[in-house]
Amino acid sequence: MVKAAAVNRYKHSFSSLRLISIAILSGSLGMILPQATPLFAADVESIDWSQISVSKPRLYYPGQSSYQWLRTSEHKKAAEETKAGEACLRCHKGEQKSLGEILVVENRLEPDPIEDKSGYLRLSVQAAHDDQYLYLRFGWKTSGEGPGNVGNLMRFDGSEWAWWGNHRQHEAVLDEEQPAIYPDRLGIMIGDAKSPLYPEHGCWMTCHDSMVGMAEQADEEEVGEHPVISQLYEKIGIPILNYAVRKYLPDSRSDGTEWAAVKNEDELITLRKEGAFLDLIIWDASLTNPAGVAADFNVLEMKQVDDGTSALWPNGEMRGGPKYMFDEGTVGFSALTEADLADPSKPKHLIVGHNTAPFDAAKIQEGDLLPAHILDTGAAEGSAADVDYAKGVFENGQYTVIMRRKLDTGHPEDDKVLKVGGIYTFGRFMTMRAASAPTMFRSRSR
Repeated sequence: MVKAAAVNRYKHSFSSLRLISIAILSGSLGMILPQATPLFAADVESIDWSQISVSKPRLYYPGQSSYQWLRTSEHKKAAEETKAGEACLRCHKGEQKSLGEILVVENRLEPDPIEDKSGYLRLSVQAAHDDQYLYLRFGWKTSGEGPGNVGNLMRFDGSEWAWWGNHRQHEAVLDEEQPAIYPDRLGIMIGDAKSPLYPEHGCWMTCHDSMVGMAEQADEEEVGEHPVISQLYEKIGIPILNYAVRKYLPDSRSDGTEWAAVKNEDELITLRKEGAFLDLIIWDASLTNPAGVAADFNVLEMKQVDDGTSALWPNGEMRGGPKYMFDEGTVGFSALTEADLADPSKPKHLIVGHNTAPFDAAKIQEGDLLPAHILDTGAAEGSAADVDYAKGVFENGQYTVIMRRKLDTGHPEDDKVLKVGGIYTFGRFMTMRAASAPTMFRSRSR
């Protein structure tokens, strides 16, 4: 790995940025923060990205391949090597495109293939930092005709509200009871050697047989009755109807392959204080981009929102109805119709304080739609609001997303503290539409 520590001075009269060394660690991005004596935080809007080097990791569709599967005899090419801690790309370097093409058709890891699903994606990545912030820029070509910025909705059927719209493999979509709606999304996991094997195996370590959509999905009632997981869900306000196994790290279990074998509270606290967790940032074209932010999570015993208050919230209670509707005086209507979804001039997102009004049932007709989530940046605070800038622009089939995060957010038990001279593994996973079908991509780690 080459540690390119060259300093890149930008033409800003008010700041001095430093190029971050980016090495492709057999497919995962390794970032080395070089020594620098910068002045103060740059205006992210005026960074000259043409002066910053570009890396282009290869991402591919992984099918239903879990961390458990990688370590079984079915993973014939490298099961024992994976168990021994070998890096994934020691065996698979250069195979990303061919693997993606194989895994989008029917096979043991893709039992329900979707026609025209993309299997491979080239992502461009740029990064720089000053004395306060890490700046990241991502670019990718989508296969959809539009920006993919419509999220899940609630629909009034004349008597009650119900969830409307889901991913193409959801049962309600397959039964043609709901339309296929899925926004473009980019996720970044930040980790280091404090999370054993993460630099080698990347985000596969968080994907398990017991999760939603996997062949051995855990029973929701069992998850809801688990003494640790159920309390965590209750604490962060996840409705009981959504109890399911979420991403977790094997080191948080006494048996790393068993979702229910959660370590005791004292052990989990120790792991977190030691930094044995992953930082997870998710930018979503529908759920976060309209407010210019990203959602901030962490992963240890489960994927959970960082402490504090997020800008993203459910729009009321599903069965109890919405809390907000569109402000007719601002946008010209109170609710959307199905026809409005294809009209780019109609806003599709509820942003509190900008285009919202308290819900008024008298203004709703059968078939009306409202976003299932709201954005309230005024309420965002604490660790959950650390990614305060994340904006994506869709143009000519290309998405460009720029975001920033403080090197040290002041929340070391939620966010990785990025230090000058440190080496960090940035894993990427993303979903994008392919003929209106969601496709997840991953990059093999080193």
